[in-house]
Amino acid sequence: MPLFKKASRPPPAQPAAQPQKGLPTDELMGDPAAHWFRGELAQGRWQELHDFLDGARDWDDRNFYVSALADINGRPDWLDEWVAARPGSPTPLLFRGTHRTLWAWQARGSGRATTVATDAWAVFHGRLVEADRDLARAAAMDGADPTPHARSLWTAIGLQLGQPEIRRRFGEVTRRHRGHVAAHSSMIQALAAKWYGSHEEMFEFARSASAQAPEGHSVHRVIAQAHLEKWLNLSRESPDGKARQAAYFSDEPVKNEIRWAADRSIRSPGYTTGRITPGDLNIFAMCFSLMHDFDALLEQMHLIGPLIHPSPWNYQGDPGVVYEGARNRALQATQGGAPAGRGTWVP
Repeated sequence: MPLFKKASRPPPAQPAAQPQKGLPTDELMGDPAAHWFRGELAQGRWQELHDFLDGARDWDDRNFYVSALADINGRPDWLDEWVAARPGSPTPLLFRGTHRTLWAWQARGSGRATTVATDAWAVFHGRLVEADRDLARAAAMDGADPTPHARSLWTAIGLQLGQPEIRRRFGEVTRRHRGHVAAHSSMIQALAAKWYGSHEEMFEFARSASAQAPEGHSVHRVIAQAHLEKWLNLSRESPDGKARQAAYFSDEPVKNEIRWAADRSIRSPGYTTGRITPGDLNIFAMCFSLMHDFDALLEQMHLIGPLIHPSPWNYQGDPGVVYEGARNRALQATQGGAPAGRGTWVP
């Protein structure tokens, strides 16, 4: 892919680099095209990404590139330029709507509602409203594409539109692509107790989705994600919540269900690797770490190699530090040796 000779405007200011803690993580999951396009967008060059996304009709891939590349700090001017320059295409509206959603969460922060600054709520709400309009326009322009409906699940969550509307939007996704992995993962969040649901509703959805998914499909990861969400919330539910959280992944039915889901997905002979595979592997790896199933953990870490995704390791703090600590504990438990050195990988 050739570089353009000059940017349409000076590149935006970049925040100062922060010292790396722990092992490096990669939210782009090592995808060369995604890394190249990120560099182009940093220079205000969206034209080749437009052509690429316009031709992306693998819906899971399309969602990956849109959601990963739209995660930009601040709001670059070229977003509006792109929309104006391609008025007949839903792609720039989809991208801008996705960015506006992520930009809204930048204003809010990722913590619980009690941690949000009072003056951030109006900004959060306003950005989500604009995002929802962009995504609705993109959806109207391409009736086959599930991506704007999938991205709009998070605007519905943030705007507190309620479960009926969230489920309706999810239905619009699955009518177009039944096995949309990102939409299924978003529903785990939407139905979790920390948002509008409960453990019971979340697990009912996860188990139903997994039961309907074919052998070897990534959708089975929702079982692991549901257990992580319940575990994460336990410390806030009761006076003995921290003790219940500490013991949660020692429960045999929990461990058996996660192993069953892994056997149906990442450990199945029918599993097909793709762009979201590192995400699948990291989700199960964290569960195996919390289960103290160190052999299973090291098996997944061998496959992950350097493609450490920040989520869900960031549930416990700095993801690179958490991952490195989990790996070293597993090596000590299985080999009885010293922790591996920084930057080395499990053979």
